[in-house]
Amino acid sequence: MPVSEDLFREMKTGGNLPSPSGVALRLIDLTRREDATLDEIARAMQADPALCGRLIRFANMAFNGPRRPVVSIAEAIRRVGLNLVRQLVLGFSVLGHNRLGKCRSFDYSRFWARSLATAIAANVFCLRVRAASAEEAFTCGLFSDIGSLAFATLFPREYADFIDANRDLPPGMRAELERTTFKTDHMELAGAILEDWKLPRFFVDAVQFHEIPESALVAQDSRDYLLLQLISLAAGVGEYCVSSEAQRKEMVPTLVLAAAKIGVDADALDTGINHISREWAEWGKILEVKTQNVSAFQQHASAVTESFANQAAAGSQHASMSMDILIADDDPTIRILLEQTLRNLGHKIAVAVDGREALKLAIDLNPQLVISDLVMPGIDGVQLCQALRDTEEGRKMYFILLTGMTEEAEMVEGFAAGADDYLTKPFNARVLTARLRAAERVIHMQEEAERDSLNLRRFATELAVSNRRLQQAALTDSLTGLPNRRHLMERIEQEWAIASRTERPLSVMMIDIDGFKQVNDVHGHEAGDQVLTKVAALLRQTARVEDVVGRLGGDEFVVICPAANATMGVRLAERLRQAVAQCTLHIGDISRQISISIGVSQRDPAMASVDELLQRADAALYRAKRDGRNRVSGLLEADPTVQTVKQ
Repeated sequence: MPVSEDLFREMKTGGNLPSPSGVALRLIDLTRREDATLDEIARAMQADPALCGRLIRFANMAFNGPRRPVVSIAEAIRRVGLNLVRQLVLGFSVLGHNRLGKCRSFDYSRFWARSLATAIAANVFCLRVRAASAEEAFTCGLFSDIGSLAFATLFPREYADFIDANRDLPPGMRAELERTTFKTDHMELAGAILEDWKLPRFFVDAVQFHEIPESALVAQDSRDYLLLQLISLAAGVGEYCVSSEAQRKEMVPTLVLAAAKIGVDADALDTGINHISREWAEWGKILEVKTQNVSAFQQHASAVTESFANQAAAGSQHASMSMDILIADDDPTIRILLEQTLRNLGHKIAVAVDGREALKLAIDLNPQLVISDLVMPGIDGVQLCQALRDTEEGRKMYFILLTGMTEEAEMVEGFAAGADDYLTKPFNARVLTARLRAAERVIHMQEEAERDSLNLRRFATELAVSNRRLQQAALTDSLTGLPNRRHLMERIEQEWAIASRTERPLSVMMIDIDGFKQVNDVHGHEAGDQVLTKVAALLRQTARVEDVVGRLGGDEFVVICPAANATMGVRLAERLRQAVAQCTLHIGDISRQISISIGVSQRDPAMASVDELLQRADAALYRAKRDGRNRVSGLLEADPTVQTVKQ
């Protein structure tokens, strides 16, 4: 549930909530206004030199290449684009003002390192699954745990004590105790802060519920569900990046399953995490956030798979179970008697003197069976059972309540909390043995179900791989391996939207192979396929890395050139034409020269749609063919300096 308006207003009045600076708020407001000019935004940003410096460094890092470095804030804004500037300003500002704090037990350095890794992971995976705007996904990832930072700034001493007492609690239990202590929890507070910053509602919900996705009431086939699972995966990757090697190994199964929920298989997850780790290091330099080396994810995944296989093989060799049992009781006599009895039965025993210690041991040791006294100081047996049932591993534990009470109300309360059985004190050894046999049967069935679940997870991963391959096949031309018409149309719509939003130039080439029909007629369709394959390879090898080369159909190709005006587009087209013209194709005993004609068109703000841009490129291609073929023609009424470039 959301934070109450009165409580959030009270927190804001205190002035300690993490928030952007006045300059950042002014900039965010300006970038949202349609009438704001670039000079106006640049002047506003110059009021914060540190913000200017970080944006210029980002512009030079993100758009490195054979272009001159950015030295002015106006050029940095123009190159990055207003939408991304808005997200960066928000992140840079909040980080800059909350890098350190007064909460002694809150690890500010680790918090920002994890938040940065989460942001980059959200951006990377959002580009892959297209759940929403990648820039806003970055922002949500960066502030996914801002509620914890808010507690540290609002209540530095109280939250330090809370951290010390509850450091290893799972999210559900931690949130419950936070609500008891602070009237709200870190997830609700994070949602309230992002909503106050005017982020879209579905991003706010994704942040608020990402730690416990199953608690969000969203349809599984909706964009909200996809974004929620994406932020959950990104947070897991962020934690993976800041953890130790031993901890990372334990995280692998959870990450693989989370990735499969958004259609990312284990190999793609490995590739993504490697990419994220490199960007994390680069961003860390810009934001002055300490990062660390992240080893290859695949190494841990292989080790965990082998470990699961060994455990399953070992479990199948034993007809009689030896269980891992946790005993929790504040009565030393009962503890000793239970421990001795259970050890004599061949079980492995851990002992806790109260509910709080039992909860920590249960999380650390993951026992198969918990025997807990009903009445204990601090956390009693019912509360312990409830806390464990709120965790994924705790739901698998068989739970027996040990009680001296036989009232019906007490038994009902225990079973309502999730207890599986109960044992009265003083207990009878024969009754205890009978209760254990019942527990063994249930645990044995659970372990069989777990093995089935592992097989299902493996199937889910294989299904994700299959779906990804089918999606790739649907977007790829089978002969040339280039993007097909469907893929080209989707990509040019995306580039058109970026160009419209950022005022970045965009050019398109239409390419036709000269005399292709004659090749088919004289030499046959197999020779024609050789020509198509060769031309496709030359176009892809010669084009820029950022260009998108695809086959429209027949002997027609399209090249999408982001950040290229018509003049640059003609130069790039001439480079492609020359590369093809210099190639000799051998068809059997015959050697044949190949040539292409190219029409180039640049996006004009006056154009109504992508169709008009393509029509102009097609008209330019027609002119190149009419004027003799093997040449480049640029056609753009708004740019009369562009002329036909002949052979």
